[in-house]
Amino acid sequence: MVSGAARAVAGALVLTRPTAEPRIAVLVLGCLLPVYDRCIKTIRQTWGSVAVDGVDTFYVYGARNAASQVVPDNAGVDQLIGRPCPDLADGELRVFGDIILAGAADLRLDQDDCILRKRLLAFGYLANQRRYDFIYAVCATSYVDVSALKRYVGDLPSSGVYHGPLYVHGPSGFPFVSGASFLLSRDMAVALADNAEQILSTHAATMPDDVVIGHFIASRYCTASIADLADRIAAGTAPTDTQLFVAPPGHESVDFVTAPAFEQVPRAGSFHFHFHSRRIWEMENFHRRFFAAQPRPPLLKWSPR
Repeated sequence: MVSGAARAVAGALVLTRPTAEPRIAVLVLGCLLPVYDRCIKTIRQTWGSVAVDGVDTFYVYGARNAASQVVPDNAGVDQLIGRPCPDLADGELRVFGDIILAGAADLRLDQDDCILRKRLLAFGYLANQRRYDFIYAVCATSYVDVSALKRYVGDLPSSGVYHGPLYVHGPSGFPFVSGASFLLSRDMAVALADNAEQILSTHAATMPDDVVIGHFIASRYCTASIADLADRIAAGTAPTDTQLFVAPPGHESVDFVTAPAFEQVPRAGSFHFHFHSRRIWEMENFHRRFFAAQPRPPLLKWSPR
């Protein structure tokens, strides 16, 4: 629950309660590398196919340099959307159903900060054009219990929210929420998108996208210093008395990357489960065992939706 109003460096951040059931966009970070292509196909056949009122899932890819010769066997945007890839300039965006194409490279080999660019552009579309109340960003090796996510969001204010597993970036000392699973209220997503040019120009292109996002929110919306926030995270104490930099109680994000299969079971209150990209069949098995009404057939060859 909110223990006080969040104050921004540049003004007050007013926390409000939702007036209706919140709309949630789950944003999966796409990538055309074959291993992540398989991950997203698995998402589409497991939790991404689960219909929950008020929750929609989108997949963001970079459209520029998609035919990179660095990785000649990538899936290709043309195949992904079932038509020729549009020629997008930096910062442009096109949407094909649940696929968001961003004017950025798809691979870090082609553009160091492409992940950040893809996410910022998608935040702008989902928050400004589609007007979702919350954006939940996850990586392609994530399993999301969408119903549990909706229950969790239902207890939150509709503004001033930045939740997820908390860390401190060693080289910079910046506090941040893991890019594998972070929740933003619409106002936070809008602020990130609307300040994209400044964010990109003031951070090194090689700095991880989640660290950059954390630094922007800490600098703009938190009264405590960056060092104080980092010290509190390192000490395991609450960094703020607001809904910014909140680690969800009850292990809402569970790491199965190195866990053996017999330990990969749902946990009460959890809505995010992180799997290994090279063992993505474990996500399918997890879905079969605990979330599918009946056993599912083997994965079939995927075609664009």
